[in-house]
Amino acid sequence: MMNNVLNIKIKFEDVLVRMGANKYRTKINSNIEEIILESIDIAQKIFKPKFATSIADKKIEGNKIILDNFVIYSKDIFNLLKNSKKVFGMVATVGSSIDEKVTALQNENNTLSAYIYDSIGSVAVEQLVNNICNEIKKTNKTTNRFSVGYGDWTIDNQKEFLKWLAADRIGITLSNSFQMSPKKTVSALLGIL
Repeated sequence: MMNNVLNIKIKFEDVLVRMGANKYRTKINSNIEEIILESIDIAQKIFKPKFATSIADKKIEGNKIILDNFVIYSKDIFNLLKNSKKVFGMVATVGSSIDEKVTALQNENNTLSAYIYDSIGSVAVEQLVNNICNEIKKTNKTTNRFSVGYGDWTIDNQKEFLKWLAADRIGITLSNSFQMSPKKTVSALLGIL
């Protein structure tokens, strides 16, 4: 299972959309297009994708959802998981190399390239998470995915969620303001029906 999850292929059009361009109406000049394509090629070589997952039976006690020793207080999550038997959690990152590249470009005042690499990193981590979800959906019917910080699932729950996922095994850390590092990291859960 999860054989092809780490296979990330960035599409030019996806980067344009992430950068805020309308893929049907925005005209990109050939110099910018070349910079984006070269940046995608370099980024593909420096990604270090990793992920950690956990799966648990769902228990409900009053207004609490309990997954092993991890407790969630959220009406949104309660509604998402109400018909689920199990809960699948994940955290995925494309690594710190993109963060380092963006910082180096910013230090050189190369704002355009920094923005391009930042967009590429966002596209890449989203694709990684989609790959994981698609792999689970091959053998299970699932809910949509949901991340900490959305709806009423408060961001301060991120620490315990990452602990449940053993995210430290793949080098993911959390700041005092609950920001994950590397920056291009996504955590989420979904219900298995």
